[in-house]
Amino acid sequence: MTADPGGITRREVLTGILGTAAAATLGGSVGQAAPTRARVVRVESPRVWKGDRRDPDVVAAMLEKGVLAFTGAARPADAWRRFFEPGMRVGLKVNLLGRPHIYTARELTDAMTAGLILAGVKPADIVVWDRHGSHFGSTAYRPGPGSLGERIQVGGRYDSKKVLHASGGSAPLDTIVTEETDVTVNLPVLKDHSGAGVTLALKNIAFGCYDHHGQAHDGNCDPFIGEACAHFAQTARVPLIVMDGTLACFDGGPAPRDVGTLWRENALYVATDPVALDVICREVIMDKRRAEGRSDKTRQCHHIETAASKGLGIGDRSRIDVVTLSV
Repeated sequence: MTADPGGITRREVLTGILGTAAAATLGGSVGQAAPTRARVVRVESPRVWKGDRRDPDVVAAMLEKGVLAFTGAARPADAWRRFFEPGMRVGLKVNLLGRPHIYTARELTDAMTAGLILAGVKPADIVVWDRHGSHFGSTAYRPGPGSLGERIQVGGRYDSKKVLHASGGSAPLDTIVTEETDVTVNLPVLKDHSGAGVTLALKNIAFGCYDHHGQAHDGNCDPFIGEACAHFAQTARVPLIVMDGTLACFDGGPAPRDVGTLWRENALYVATDPVALDVICREVIMDKRRAEGRSDKTRQCHHIETAASKGLGIGDRSRIDVVTLSV
């Protein structure tokens, strides 16, 4: 990835992709003009790992730098307040499917929780969750109170009034989204997928928040992912996405059994546009697959283009700016 020599200004952000997303989150008009470009901030560090464990201070510094850069804010509290405000109930949607080898890092959710508290969100109004209780085993997450007063919770109850009627059947939305939280922070993991090619921001919503039907995986999960994400956008809000690339998977996903298919990408990706983020992170995975002598699976990832065609984000690579920073 190459850095944007022009940097980020507050004006650029507020008139670009963040302008629309933040306005919708904090009460502005969702009908504002769609942005013409998207921005992804990649923050990397060679100091992520201390042996087999992530350094929580380094991960927190990476997240803070990414949010500051994305917003153009001078202070961390100001940056977090662009996305969140006191009184909000916030869900942190993690991805635990790849356990025990790869899942959303606890260090990342802890840093995200600290950022939310800095914005004025009450710890009791923060829910760290995934849909299946069985996915919590062999992870650093245990249902119950978290270290900062947040709640760690299992989903799996569904809202009969918020049902996606998609190709192949119906899929209800988890009640953590519809009843217990006001906004969702999407915290996916940088992984490949045997069917969909990749499992990134879009798939973490489509398969992580819905009780998907039996045909959802047909056609390499397309069009289900796009349909689910379109339904989600009409139902809930996602003010921020942070892709966990501290550890990544280039083959055998979404639940790899061979640790040899994992690599330390040592990066976080901050965005508000799930399509643009998936375009960039798909490139990262395919580049790694080629370097490891694996086939290119870009054609399997057509769900990203389907999502773009539904107006869920920018899928044209030439209209996506990537800024790379280091900690």
